Amino acid sequence: MIISVHIPKCGGTSFRRVLQEIYGEAVWLNYGAIFSQPQASPDLLPRGIRCIHGHFLGDAFDGLVPKPRLVAWLRHPVERVVSNYHHFLRSPDMRDACCRELLEKGLSLEEFAELDWMRNEATRYMAGKPAESFEFIGILERFAESLRVFAETFNVPVPIEPPRENVNPARTGETYALSPQTYAHILGLNMRDLAAYDLANALLDRRVVRRASRVV
Repeated sequence: MIISVHIPKCGGTSFRRVLQEIYGEAVWLNYGAIFSQPQASPDLLPRGIRCIHGHFLGDAFDGLVPKPRLVAWLRHPVERVVSNYHHFLRSPDMRDACCRELLEKGLSLEEFAELDWMRNEATRYMAGKPAESFEFIGILERFAESLRVFAETFNVPVPIEPPRENVNPARTGETYALSPQTYAHILGLNMRDLAAYDLANALLDRRVVRRASRVV
């Protein structure tokens, strides 16, 4: 069973399309039914599924799903926070406490980044699990390359042209333009996420090198 943790603004919407193309109706999109272990119950799991994908903590299905194959995607933490900020401004979700606070208080980007849930959100979703405990961690900035590693790891086909879903239409470059002060401020609030991101990049590098050596 693939357990795919969709960390917000890290490419999970695009990856969901890939999973649906591969597994079809055997993918359960879990957005709201189970977020954490206390909510997990066998009767909530649909029959015949091979993959669970959605917003939930990395340990939500521990003890419920035998031999889970954990999957996640990461993004540079500064880009993740800024993307989340613009996403809430563009598509408000008043069910989300951070979105409500942003809109009701008119928070600046730096103030939004200081909200507790926005700090180190990726590692919070990983639920204290080290990157090495995930069978696959993709890097959004290396999406196509990561997909090829995923395909080899799980022995599945992936699209030649990777999907790009839920992209900010107002962004003009590959990264957001920030002042050095704002960038440093947001980065300083997300050092655990940065460490996880750097490690996941290193692990991906090793897999890419091994893959290349087999091809040669």
